[in-house]
Amino acid sequence: MIRAAIWLVVLSACVAAQAQPAPRVAMTVELPVADGFMLNPYIDSGWLAVGPDGVHYVLLPMFKPGSEPLGPARGARLDLVALGPDGSLKRRTTLPARQVISTSGFAVNSLGVVVTRSGDLGIFISGEDPDAAQAAPGTETTSLWRLGPDLGVKKISRISPPHGGRSDKGSFYAVSIFLPTSDNAIMLGGGCGIGPVAWWMGKFSLNGERLWQVGAGSGFPESVAALRQRADGTWLSLVMEVPRGTERMDMVIRRHTTDGKSLSHTRLAEIQPPVIAAILNDGMVIITSGNDPARTSQLHVVSDSGRLVSRAPWPFAQTFLTIADGDGFAAIVSNASTGEMPKYVVRVDARGVVRWRSAAAADAMTIVRTPDGQIAALERIGNGLRLVRYADP
Repeated sequence: MIRAAIWLVVLSACVAAQAQPAPRVAMTVELPVADGFMLNPYIDSGWLAVGPDGVHYVLLPMFKPGSEPLGPARGARLDLVALGPDGSLKRRTTLPARQVISTSGFAVNSLGVVVTRSGDLGIFISGEDPDAAQAAPGTETTSLWRLGPDLGVKKISRISPPHGGRSDKGSFYAVSIFLPTSDNAIMLGGGCGIGPVAWWMGKFSLNGERLWQVGAGSGFPESVAALRQRADGTWLSLVMEVPRGTERMDMVIRRHTTDGKSLSHTRLAEIQPPVIAAILNDGMVIITSGNDPARTSQLHVVSDSGRLVSRAPWPFAQTFLTIADGDGFAAIVSNASTGEMPKYVVRVDARGVVRWRSAAAADAMTIVRTPDGQIAALERIGNGLRLVRYADP
């Protein structure tokens, strides 16, 4: 009877989520790839950024399929597209990427675009170096490109591994968080290592100067699950890490000063990884995975100090991404955990109540909150992308 009651609660939550109204579609723009090219299917973070003026910047990593299924592509290309708030094309340019070309294009482990407060753009790209690969295959080269609002390249700066030296041979950055800072710099979060990676985060000027960093961690696999700058300038992060000398994976809230000094770290004993998380205006939401049949998805609301504020069933089988969204959050979710999985965009309040859910997207990849409070989403459609702006009904 207890088990039946639990399933009734979960089922009612799912029905409630599905009964939510659909958002208003404020804009839809298709972004075709170049003739003869295909989108790289293995890169899915960092493709979209929206500036304070509402301009959308979209990265398009593309490749020409090779003649052999497992052979290198016949060519690769990285375009950057700027679209106005109304979806009008402002600029499109091909960037001077020159990493090794693999089966699906440039052999890139990290790729992301950030719009800084000054209006300049930063593009972080980490991949195999064609020059170094001749002597040592797999050698990674990481660069930060500074671009002007006209998409012209102002400077390309080489970024070394966190510790430098021979111990980092074969290491690569696996960055999934790309953020502008309040002082016109760029904050990055994810991991670095030889695969699997250890957690790492770092702050860089637009000219490639490493202002501060923390990590890489002592174990692997690790990652930075969420990262945000608070109003007082401090940085709050949620890190999945393995304590030194153990095989245990912990969820840890870390806080650093604006210049990277550690202020606190708090282990969340009640929450087990893997997780998807977002840091909100007040506290954070953490969604634990329901992929394991023995575990249902749960939504945890946690304070900055690590206190568990609330916990409730989360009515979606999979959650792929969450972002802070005003007093709540937005997410890309699916009702299925296997097979073909239609992905939805949902807007949720801080308690976990779904405010609206989009129609099934072809393949929702990433979402960004816009300055006017809408949700911009990139969705794969066939061999191209679609930029959609979702607004409240």
